[in-house]
Amino acid sequence: MAVTIALVIVIVATAVILNLSRFAEKSPFSVSGLEYINTQSKYQALLLGVATLVLFAVFFVNEVNFSAFFAPGNIAAPAKGVSWLAISEGESWLSLGASLSLFITLATSTFVYLKFHKSVDGLRQVIPFLPWVLLFSVTNSFSEEVVYRLGIIVPLVGSVETANILLISATVFGAPHLRGMPNGILGALMAGLLGWLLAKSVVETNGIFWAWFIHFLQDIVIFSAFVMAAANKSINRSRGADPTLAV
Repeated sequence: MAVTIALVIVIVATAVILNLSRFAEKSPFSVSGLEYINTQSKYQALLLGVATLVLFAVFFVNEVNFSAFFAPGNIAAPAKGVSWLAISEGESWLSLGASLSLFITLATSTFVYLKFHKSVDGLRQVIPFLPWVLLFSVTNSFSEEVVYRLGIIVPLVGSVETANILLISATVFGAPHLRGMPNGILGALMAGLLGWLLAKSVVETNGIFWAWFIHFLQDIVIFSAFVMAAANKSINRSRGADPTLAV
């Protein structure tokens, strides 16, 4: 029953999330001269609304688990060992979280660079929009952690084995990335592994700090790339150039 409830919450939330862009694009609300910023600001507002509804849902499903996990947690809690990831038994999440933050961000940066390097024209393009990048990174990472970590973990802890909880979180987080960023099969696998690690951090630290923080760093990289690509496209259009030829 717990698994069914968790999957219903997350699947319904995901179905809504995958259609938020349509509503964001139709709204006339404008906050910037860059259309990507306008659309993304509306999308993020809607996404926060979805996350809020998920928080209410999981609170009513299991108030005890909600109170336990909807918190920063013990960021230096001991980790369970994972030999194939070179995670030692009892390793502090303080050092593990810092290491994962670095290596996962490097991997994301590499993937994003290969995807976007021909459509951007230097980091200077993101500087005017950096506050928006940081804001979107905060809201997106928080909202997705609520949906794909708390939406799974809160209903399931105490009813389902931890290994299965991590696998479910990885699957429901990875699958939507077939259309997300990183995208495609490789992107979905990368997101799935990330989802597994983030769920592991939530369960073992009894909190969402490391899951949110690591996710936040990835979103900075991703939103920076999207903003730079959008800015470069806008500049090329204003100059009458073909944006597909930008390097």
